Amino acid sequence: MGELPYHRLLIRQMRRFVRPELVDELGPFLATISEFYDQAEKERRLLEHTLDVSSKELEGANRSLREQYEALKMQEELRNSRDKAIIEMEQAKEANRAKDAFLSNMSHELRTPLNAIIGFSQILMAKPDTPNSVKLFVDKIHIAGKNLLSLVNTILDFSKIEAGKMEIEATVFSMNELIREANVMVESMAEKKFVDISNEIEESVSISADRQLIKQVIVNLLSNAVKFSPEKGLIRIVHEYDSQFERFCVIDHGYGIPKDKLETLFDPFVQIREHQQDAIKGTGLGLTIVKNIVELHGGTIWVESIVGEGSRFCFSIPKEKERT
Repeated sequence: MGELPYHRLLIRQMRRFVRPELVDELGPFLATISEFYDQAEKERRLLEHTLDVSSKELEGANRSLREQYEALKMQEELRNSRDKAIIEMEQAKEANRAKDAFLSNMSHELRTPLNAIIGFSQILMAKPDTPNSVKLFVDKIHIAGKNLLSLVNTILDFSKIEAGKMEIEATVFSMNELIREANVMVESMAEKKFVDISNEIEESVSISADRQLIKQVIVNLLSNAVKFSPEKGLIRIVHEYDSQFERFCVIDHGYGIPKDKLETLFDPFVQIREHQQDAIKGTGLGLTIVKNIVELHGGTIWVESIVGEGSRFCFSIPKEKERT
């Protein structure tokens, strides 16, 4: 059963205490009160519903404001990070410019006296009246001067690579002829260890590349092969045919390189270690420079090595039609 109107409940209660004729007279008044009560109840419920809806809308608006605040806060943080990154980048550029200027000045300041030391030491070594006891020390001065000049040139080359200033000037040249020139540059190292270098490249093999830079690649690979070859060892230089690339390999039968060292071998300042011996001294930049030179030509370089059996350093240069 439904709930009785409010005025009927009042009449029922009043019949117990008020005379019937008075109850009948108060009926219309009580009905008006009941209608007013019902209307008030409806308005209360409507107001309650309105307040509930408004509360939910306010909660949604607050949530939206919080999200907007967080988004603005994140944008501000990103803006600050970006501004900080820009400042740090400018500082890094300034430091790099200072480094380039320093290396340029160092190049001039060191190369001039080093060339003089190397030249005069050669003259003293060639003079017949120079005592043998003096020649021994002059030879050491000559070797130290050449090593220092090589070190300076290596650092400068690495600086050029980092700055993106190393460029290639491609010409067509005989690879066999270039390797003969490279052999002369490592000849004294090889003779001291009685290491033979076998050039197995045919006379007809020519490539289109930067001659001086490719020569630097060959000299570096050959000098490393000599360093890590045992006495009376053999180093082979071979050419492998491919339809798209000119591929060359320098193969030695030296100490070999452990597998866990191969992945970082071409990283800056990484030095190869002799088998169970200390690292052979160097800058650790030679192979990094070689890798960058090869990649500047659009080629790749890799190494295959087995400890105790030797290493095989190979690089490929795209044929001229592949680069154009």
